Amino acid sequence: MRDLDVVRFADRARSVSVVLETAAGGGGRHGGWHEAEIVIETGFVGARLPVHFTDSDLADLTAFLAARAAAEEDGALPDGSATDWPAAGRSAYLRLRAADPFVVEVRDPVQSGVTVTVPLQLRDGWATRAASRLGRLRAALADGH
Repeated sequence: MRDLDVVRFADRARSVSVVLETAAGGGGRHGGWHEAEIVIETGFVGARLPVHFTDSDLADLTAFLAARAAAEEDGALPDGSATDWPAAGRSAYLRLRAADPFVVEVRDPVQSGVTVTVPLQLRDGWATRAASRLGRLRAALADGH
């Protein structure tokens, strides 16, 4: 995972990542918003689209990952619950569905109206690792890096 990956969901054949923009400096933050790209890589679809989110949205993603990590640690089976990140309506967003397989829907209602569904066989411990990486990124962003 690169340092500026916000989150990456991946198995051996497919991935969906959110990567901070760096061209503008400061991790792509402008007026309280982070500028990033959703990157989809599968054998069928390869796409990039812009996404914008706030520090509060990052906290929401951290909470989702922590809940998934706790459920996995407890041995709970995926319950099919879903969350939208960042909140739907402002830009493209991810619908994250805790199912077997885990499903990431990339939704772009604002620009293209297209939704791409990516089922993933995530490795054990994925949520704990993702939460840890996101925590390090959030600390770096808070420090101005």
